[in-house]
Amino acid sequence: MPTVIIITNLILSIIGLVCIHLKNHNKEKHIVNAFKQIIVPGAVVGTLISVLIIKPVTIENVIIGAILGVLFGEILYILYLISKSTWKEETSTIYYDDGTPAKYFITGDKHRNFQHVKNFCRDMGTRRKDVLIILGDTGFNYYEDIRDDKLKKEISDLKITLFCLHGNKENRPQNVGTYGIRSFCGGKVYYEPRYPNIYFAIDGELYTFEGKKYMVVGGAHSVDKMRCLEEDKPFWEDEMPDDIVKAKVEGKLARDNNKIYGMMTHTCPINYLPTEMFMSTRQNAAIKRKPRKSKSKKLFKPDIDRTTEEWLGKLEKQLDYEVWYCGHYHIDKQIDKINMMFHEIRPLHMQSFGEE
Repeated sequence: MPTVIIITNLILSIIGLVCIHLKNHNKEKHIVNAFKQIIVPGAVVGTLISVLIIKPVTIENVIIGAILGVLFGEILYILYLISKSTWKEETSTIYYDDGTPAKYFITGDKHRNFQHVKNFCRDMGTRRKDVLIILGDTGFNYYEDIRDDKLKKEISDLKITLFCLHGNKENRPQNVGTYGIRSFCGGKVYYEPRYPNIYFAIDGELYTFEGKKYMVVGGAHSVDKMRCLEEDKPFWEDEMPDDIVKAKVEGKLARDNNKIYGMMTHTCPINYLPTEMFMSTRQNAAIKRKPRKSKSKKLFKPDIDRTTEEWLGKLEKQLDYEVWYCGHYHIDKQIDKINMMFHEIRPLHMQSFGEE
C-alpha cells in the first residue's frame, strides 16, 4: 500500500512540475529553477512534518511526506500563477477604444532608463500602434554588445512603438550593421527585424504625425568628449550631423519655402541654450557652495563645439514653423516655440499633459 501511495503522489508531482514549466516557459528556460524554488523546499518541509507527526518513523512514511510536501508546494504555486494572471487581466487600464487611430506621444533622453516609459505604457494602456517619440540618447546602441540586445528585447515587449532620434550618447544605427530600412509615417526609418517596434529616424527625413509634417535632425556634440576618451567610455566621432545631412535638411526645407509645422532635433538652436543646465555651470555653483571639496576633485573642463547649435540657429531664423522639439539638456522647459523635453511624456499635439 505505501508503494502505491508513493507512486501515485510521484506521478501527481511530475504532472504538477510539467504544468508549472509550461506556464513559465517564456520566463524560465531551465527546470533547475523549479527544483530550487519548489521541489527542494517542499520536500524538506514535507519530510520534517512527517518525522514530527507520523509514527513510527519509517523510510516509506518519510518518502510519502517529502513527495506530499512537493505536491502541496506545486499546488500553491499553480494557484499563485492563476491568480496573478487573472489579476493582470482584470486590472488592465483602457486608455481609449481600440478602434481609435494611433496616438502620438513625445519625451526626451532616456539613457537606458525606461522605467518611466514602462509605467506610462502600463498606466495609459497603450497599444503597439501608438507611437512614443524619443528625442535622442535612448542608449539602445551604447555598449554595442549583449547588453544592448538585452535592453532592446526588454523594451520591444512593451505595447508601444518607439520612434527614436539619434543622440550623441549612442552609435548611429547605420554603423551597427544589423539595421535595415523601411517606410514609416511618410519617411524612411532604420529598424532591426528582431525588434520590430523600435525605429530610428533618418536625419533629414520628413515624417507626418497626425496630419502634421516634421523635419528630423539628430546628433549633438558631447561636452565630456575628453573625459570619455580619458576614461575609455563610449564616444563616436560622427555624433554631430555632417555637411551632407545639413545640405539634405536645407534642401528639403527650401523646397517647401522654409515652411513646416514642426522640427524635431536632439539639441536646440544656439539662441535657446539652457545655460543653467551646463555641466560647467553646475560645477561652478557647487564650488561656490563647498569650495574645500573642489580641491580634492578633478575639475571638469568642457569640450565646447557649438557648430550644430549655430547651424540650427540659422535654420530657426529662416523657418516659418509652429513648434520645435528637442532633448539633450535634461530639462523640461519651454521658450517661445521651443520645447525642451526630458522626463515629461506628453501627447505630441497638446501643450500640457496631466500624466506628470
